[in-house]
Amino acid sequence: MVLTEAAKRWLVWSAVVTVILALRIGCVLYDRSRPSPSRPVVQRPVEKDYLVIVPKFSIDDLESAQKLVGQTLWVKAGYQAEYFTYPASKRLTTEQSIHKFDPLEKVTVHGIIERTGSSRDREKEVLLLFQKDGKEFATQVGLFDSDEKQYQMFFDDLFYLKDPHEIYDHWNRETWAKIQAHHLEPGMTYTQVALSLGNGNLVTTGAGGTQLYQFNHRPGGEAGKTRIRFI
Repeated sequence: MVLTEAAKRWLVWSAVVTVILALRIGCVLYDRSRPSPSRPVVQRPVEKDYLVIVPKFSIDDLESAQKLVGQTLWVKAGYQAEYFTYPASKRLTTEQSIHKFDPLEKVTVHGIIERTGSSRDREKEVLLLFQKDGKEFATQVGLFDSDEKQYQMFFDDLFYLKDPHEIYDHWNRETWAKIQAHHLEPGMTYTQVALSLGNGNLVTTGAGGTQLYQFNHRPGGEAGKTRIRFI
């Protein structure tokens, strides 16, 4: 049998393609048979603030709240939590009597009382009484639902039970000085910013867990909006 020139060329190209495919398959099998090089594991530093255990109040009714009388508390919800003058004979009637706590402000508890809420008669407000500049003030720290016979307390949202300098003792003096001067700089943690500018409100969450917060004060303690992105 005599092959034509076209058939010979086809056989040659078939042989070349077969050899190329065999070499490719051999290389793939060889690479897969080799042990994979181990990639170094990058350890991301754990933010020390997350490791801090903040003491809880463990208060769930009016009776257990009485143990705070005489104790000093530190404001957590700075520029957010409100307090007002508290005359014994009349209810609060003017907006001019409402104030907001400064971050880290110290409050010595003089009493814990209940009064009928202004919005719904079936609710009672739990008030914390304290003195400032020789005047009596109060701030709402809870509610009592007469129908449910249940208290809702806000102590852990409003105050620190322990001096924050002792809670966050891993911060250095320079950091504390910036916080107390209401300064802001890159690298601050959320807790540091909250103690400097007051609590913030989450605006958006982006890719990789990036969060944008808005604070109601500017660096230096001035009123105004400040938006900060935490990565």
